Amino acid sequence: MSETILQVTNLVKKIKRKTILDHISFEVGQGDCLALIGPNGAGKTTLMSCILGDKKASSGQVFIKGKKGKAQDKIAVLLQENTIPSQLKVKELIAFFQDISENGLSKVEIQALLQFKDDQYQQFADKLSGGQKRLLAFVLCLIGKPDILFLDEPTAGMDTTTRQRFWEIINDLKKSGVTILYSSHYIEEVEHTADRILVLHQGKLIRDTTPHAMRSEEKEKQVTLASRFAPSLDKLAAIYDVTEKRDVVTFMTKDIESVWSSLQAQGCRISDIEIQNKTLLDSLFDSTREDKS
Repeated sequence: MSETILQVTNLVKKIKRKTILDHISFEVGQGDCLALIGPNGAGKTTLMSCILGDKKASSGQVFIKGKKGKAQDKIAVLLQENTIPSQLKVKELIAFFQDISENGLSKVEIQALLQFKDDQYQQFADKLSGGQKRLLAFVLCLIGKPDILFLDEPTAGMDTTTRQRFWEIINDLKKSGVTILYSSHYIEEVEHTADRILVLHQGKLIRDTTPHAMRSEEKEKQVTLASRFAPSLDKLAAIYDVTEKRDVVTFMTKDIESVWSSLQAQGCRISDIEIQNKTLLDSLFDSTREDKS
């Protein structure tokens, strides 16, 4: 079993009388890549801040490398907000981080990570695109060759190409044994990159799982079909959460085979129906979006 790098025990954070984090406990081993996911407002950023000592927990304990208190050296943090100085050129920022890092990455290694064009190094950092700024901020975190990475919504604002480059770098870091804890609300990213997944919802840790286990969970099916078939649904016992709109009707089922057979008998064709998989995580994210609308 790998060495425990991060241990969180019964962590509680309250602001006034509101509980933001409710008795969170988990451990992260050396070299693990752990994803913390949940809808916006689930408490991901607050949890990250409490782990790092930027916010004081109301109760509970956090140990990093066996030490209690604020994170020390060989730990790098990428905050959710881009905090790159606007009055420095890209090459100047890189040089500064190299100067303050002992035995850090070389210029060639940094260029290999960024894959910027020559003229981009001459630009002021605030002239880069949002995705490029985010990638630069990430690579600056790596110059000191950290053992542990804490990344808060690291791909926020990245375009598809930059996001792909980010995950390529993460994959290489995993191979080199770096311990990574990152937060995200992109379920599809997490399924392909994390070794473990922690699901946070309304301040509670409701699931500690793996991508394989999550994919193997029983899936509900969300069915959408033309509204003219709505009367046929009265005969179906295996459906629930039926919602009628102007020209379509939607419902949930865990027995799509029998439902489809019944609908076919009523004259339903493939072109009349749309079927989507829904997991517990999908339902959590959907309910959060509905609460905001």
